[in-house]
Amino acid sequence: MKRPRLVLILILLYFGQGAMFLTYFGLYILNGLTDFDGMIVEILRGTRGLQGLISVTLLTSTWLVLGLASVVIGVGLRRGRAWAWTAAITLEGAILILSLEAYFNRRADAAFYVAMAVAIALVLLLNQREAQVYYRANRASLEGQVGKREE
Repeated sequence: MKRPRLVLILILLYFGQGAMFLTYFGLYILNGLTDFDGMIVEILRGTRGLQGLISVTLLTSTWLVLGLASVVIGVGLRRGRAWAWTAAITLEGAILILSLEAYFNRRADAAFYVAMAVAIALVLLLNQREAQVYYRANRASLEGQVGKREE
């Protein structure tokens, strides 16, 4: 089955999202390394709790996990795997939940708004009939090939 243009746009957006999250990770790491010494000194002096370090670590590791997951799912979407469509919808749901949580707790910055906008665009593209048919058709053809091999 020929890959529809919509699916190509979807794949490019997914790899772009992965690059965006990995860039956020790199920027947070670089920013954290410059402020890391001051943070440790403040923790040792008792003027700052350990909570700040834990929050930064969780945020940066979240960006890394989201970036790597986006790249892996993007490869699956590129290869036309049916599991990648399901994983993509699940990942976008998680991204939207994290973004909304940051928004309602008044901790969102421009990075969260960009991530939310990209996630909304990807969910809308993933739910287009063309994309759904393409990934379901690939699953059906794969199941047909597996059934033929067992005979």
